Amino acid sequence: MCFSPWLNSRWIRQLAGKESHYYQAKTEIRQFIRKLIEKKLNEDEEKEEALLPTIQSNDQKNIFLNLATDLLRRGVFSWKNVEDESNIIVFGAFETTANTVYYTLMLLAMFPEYQEKAFEEIKSLFPKTGDFEVTYADTQQMVYLDLILNESMRVVPPVPVVSRQTSQDLKLSNGIVIPQGVQIAIDMFHMHRSKQIWGEDAETFNPDHFLPDNIRDKHPYAYIPFTKGIRNCIGWRYALISAKVTLAKLLRNYKFKTSFPFEDLYFVEDITMKLKTVPLLELQTRN
Repeated sequence: MCFSPWLNSRWIRQLAGKESHYYQAKTEIRQFIRKLIEKKLNEDEEKEEALLPTIQSNDQKNIFLNLATDLLRRGVFSWKNVEDESNIIVFGAFETTANTVYYTLMLLAMFPEYQEKAFEEIKSLFPKTGDFEVTYADTQQMVYLDLILNESMRVVPPVPVVSRQTSQDLKLSNGIVIPQGVQIAIDMFHMHRSKQIWGEDAETFNPDHFLPDNIRDKHPYAYIPFTKGIRNCIGWRYALISAKVTLAKLLRNYKFKTSFPFEDLYFVEDITMKLKTVPLLELQTRN
């Protein structure tokens, strides 16, 4: 999931008193990413020296770090290009993915019937509790968890508003023409809760909204947590896999409860979605 570019504004961070924390966190993350790149390059060099085949499967080729280091070896990317592009992928997913995981757990605590359905699905894949490994193939079998994640991002979109600029004159369905070069704000929060699109229960949490029969006739741009088109979030697949792995481990090991009612949630539209009061969650160990 992607951050709005407004997060890169230094004066906003300075006004909020977050500049020093931001710089420290950014430095530590960059150092960690640099080590990952170095490790990847060293592994490839060792394979070549040992005359081992370096041909990658299609899945491996599509891994971003493999693509970036391959471009580096071929002289298309510089070392700085690899670092910068890798940093974009990581920074773009931090806060929004973390928020999505928390908001999903919060909503499941408020609607325990859906939490139990998710738990049963995850338990069928991972019979034992603990620190189990979750593979990509496992995430593809979490069908109900997909519904829950989509519904969570519909009710509480990670980024509530996104801006776009018209590259040419744009005529809307009501006949109004928006001139070229105009900044447009897309209000995802209210669009995702529109009763015209999602029905009378649009403002509540119900994963059934994303059952195939219910989503089939929806406009393809009615649900855009990662936006759409050529400027959509480059890391959306990574974000979904990361969220599913995290949620699977948490929901298999713990039951989440809260006394905070859904109706009392007060949303604050910021660069990323915020809550005026963050509900506390109670954890109960699962068997």
